Amino acid sequence: MRLTRKAEEALLGAMLHRPEALPSMRWIPPGTFSRPDYAALWQTLHTIDFSKVAPNEVPAAVTAAVAKIEDRGIRNMLTPSRISHLANASVCPNPRTAPLYGGMVLEAAIHRAVEHAGEQLRDTARQAEVDQALKALEQADKTGQRLAQLDAAWKTAPETVRNLLDTQPEQEVTPVPRTERARTDLQAEGETVASLLYEPRQLREVTGWLQEKDFSHPQLAAVYQAMRTLDERHAPIDPLTVAWEAQRHPGPNPSDQVLAELEQAGMGGTAAYTAERVLHTAALDRLDAAGHDLRNYARHPGLAPSALVDHAEQALQPVHADHQRIQHAEREPELASDKEPAPPAPGHSPELPDRQHEMEM
Repeated sequence: MRLTRKAEEALLGAMLHRPEALPSMRWIPPGTFSRPDYAALWQTLHTIDFSKVAPNEVPAAVTAAVAKIEDRGIRNMLTPSRISHLANASVCPNPRTAPLYGGMVLEAAIHRAVEHAGEQLRDTARQAEVDQALKALEQADKTGQRLAQLDAAWKTAPETVRNLLDTQPEQEVTPVPRTERARTDLQAEGETVASLLYEPRQLREVTGWLQEKDFSHPQLAAVYQAMRTLDERHAPIDPLTVAWEAQRHPGPNPSDQVLAELEQAGMGGTAAYTAERVLHTAALDRLDAAGHDLRNYARHPGLAPSALVDHAEQALQPVHADHQRIQHAEREPELASDKEPAPPAPGHSPELPDRQHEMEM
């Protein structure tokens, strides 16, 4: 904020020194300034016809225009001595560098706007009810539109200014990871996996939109991934085949205790309902994660405006994908009639083959 304030004061000082340059600076709207008094002064400067004001009369003309500002608090902040200070050479090193100062002010405003958008996403993700996840994700669409507006605002700056400021970061910028998830529903995750293990044919109702990453519990995610793989192969699904398949995948394997608890808790016909809760909860958590990333990107001074917008848009991609998956899930479940269900697991251990038919090892 210290450098932002200096850039804003340098820009205002430059215009007090060279008010004839104001018409060429209209690409900087008043809302770009971080302080309301500076925004009001910028707007006021644009209302004065300086072509009729002699150079030595500029301070008086500005003071008279400031006196017409309706907000008394703003007027009290923009005293004649304050305006005179802005015109000081120590505040504005070079009035002819005003376009570059303006680009710096606009860049800072874009960073603040992205940070604010990230905070809004996090607030929405943490306050929304699970069954309102789809509506909550609409905030990400609004954020995407806001990013497009910020990108368009940056492109109104003169090309020479953008060429000087819009540099690529020297090192890859990655946000600091969250210390914990914002939303979890372990009960829904457990009920979903238990129901699918009890009645595997339900997998056809959820695999089109429920993914392993939607589970916060790594062992439940491993069980679900193993069941999906087995179902794709039309292989029998039971605790043993699931455990065997799970060991082939990277990540933690389900423990015997977890598999036993899932086997005991399984109920048929409930997977699609609880799976939607799993997806909705995970989507809200990823909305929070996107907001976290936007906020961290915005606070990184190494990201110029174009790079910042690009990083922010990439952070929103998982949320947009979740939006589509929830819409898919809320439609009538598609029963994949062309897909054969996995054959039931044998109810008893098969007889051991005769020794002469055993494979030689």
